[in-house]
Amino acid sequence: MSLEDDFNDVIAKAMRGLVVDVSALAEDSGIAADEIEALLGGAMDEAAVRAICPVLGLDAAALIALPGYHPERVALPGVRCIELPYRWGIVNAWEVELGGVRLLFDAGFGERDIMVGFSPAGIAALLITHSHEDHIGGMKALAAVGVRVISETEALAAGKFVFGPLELEAVDLSGHCTPATGYFVNGLGRQLLIAGDAIFAGSMGGCKSREAHERATSTLRAAFAKAAPDCVILPGHGPATTIKEELVYNPFRPRFAVGAGYVVNQKVLPER
Repeated sequence: MSLEDDFNDVIAKAMRGLVVDVSALAEDSGIAADEIEALLGGAMDEAAVRAICPVLGLDAAALIALPGYHPERVALPGVRCIELPYRWGIVNAWEVELGGVRLLFDAGFGERDIMVGFSPAGIAALLITHSHEDHIGGMKALAAVGVRVISETEALAAGKFVFGPLELEAVDLSGHCTPATGYFVNGLGRQLLIAGDAIFAGSMGGCKSREAHERATSTLRAAFAKAAPDCVILPGHGPATTIKEELVYNPFRPRFAVGAGYVVNQKVLPER
């Protein structure tokens, strides 16, 4: 599975979230506007990246390395990614099963896409991360066959859930969408964070305002501070990753790593 975002998508998201246009970024970084336009068009220029990253709060080494970033594959018995169509791309739903207890996180875009090749029989609950169209499309179809639906709002209000051997803690991941909920899942031997669109391998969800961007990075920072060191992140788009990897390879790491309890080398990016 490929990354959700290319390096130029990350730049565009940072500019949009900080409300910085090309001319302002050119002035603040000291490089020409056409160089920034070239970056946004997908032409890598390492010198230009190093110039703009301090302005955008991005890590230059991680951004330069992003095209070659591939999170390590983690064997997770009982965890299944259900890849569903969304316009020109893919959206993830995640099924988690332990001891006969099955949970589903998010429901795709199409009204019945989730029902193709997937049996809702025995699903204890569908838990929603956020209400964007590509995550709730199959919600009504699942509810119609008796699946309990837990919205992001209900989850944040409840805080914790127990489904047999699985223990869930809802955490606020608002920003890209507000409200939005992440779910720490414990019981599988290795902690999971079902993250929706709050974070992707090598990127994060886009935000439409500076306030939303600041909230997104703040809630991520708080969630990272609570996560187990070996926690696996299951995002709404793109491949699974880990807390440790994103604190090294995610260009947004200066925005969410502060106070997370990890020592991150900001100058040397380990070879992969």
